[in-house]
Amino acid sequence: LLELFKSDRKLLETKGSLIIRQLCISLQPEKVFCSFSEFLEIENDLEFASFIVQHLTIILLTATELVDLRRKLKFMDLKDNISLFHALYKSWVHNPVSTLALCFLAQMYEHAYYLIMTFSEYEITVNFLVQVDKLVQLIESPIFSFLRLQLLEPDKYFFLYKSLYGLLMLLPQSSAFATLRNRLNSVQSVSLLSKPTLSSPVEKKTKTTKEFLDLISYFKQVQAKHEKERRQSLFPG
Repeated sequence: LLELFKSDRKLLETKGSLIIRQLCISLQPEKVFCSFSEFLEIENDLEFASFIVQHLTIILLTATELVDLRRKLKFMDLKDNISLFHALYKSWVHNPVSTLALCFLAQMYEHAYYLIMTFSEYEITVNFLVQVDKLVQLIESPIFSFLRLQLLEPDKYFFLYKSLYGLLMLLPQSSAFATLRNRLNSVQSVSLLSKPTLSSPVEKKTKTTKEFLDLISYFKQVQAKHEKERRQSLFPG
């Protein structure tokens, strides 16, 4: 199926979502997405890998057929759910904004913040900003209602605030910028935030362990390959 999508981009753009959603109905959505991820992790066509991960992310976040898969990713306390996150992450890194969306869905806000801080190391393209714009729109959708409600507890979700303000700093003055700024302004001002103390209930944290550092390192390695390929396409030879 991936080879078919690679050879026929129009099919992916026009009917890809329907095909993948029907596949998820016939098979287990988790199995479908993990299989896609396994093959995309070793995909040599980096531009295609980024492109299809972007499509898979939209399906993951919006398709009704994947509600159970989204629920599993939201609750990362179980070992199987953590394994699912890692399985998807290994290919989602082909697309920075999709990786960020995956972290938001899994409530891995500290990890999301550190990802955003790495974005400045790479070229901010128009396509990247368009994807961020779409992510902001999704944050305003019912899928991320849990995230918006968490903004009412700034002490508990400190890194969620930092992540969203990080996104705001990346965006140019635009409708997406205004939407995100208005959302953040509708709750407690960032100037009133203080880092959670030991006595405060804190958000689900991604501790700075070897596992966490390995994920960030892997993201950087894959993005370095994408950056190299982009430069070679601009300046061949």
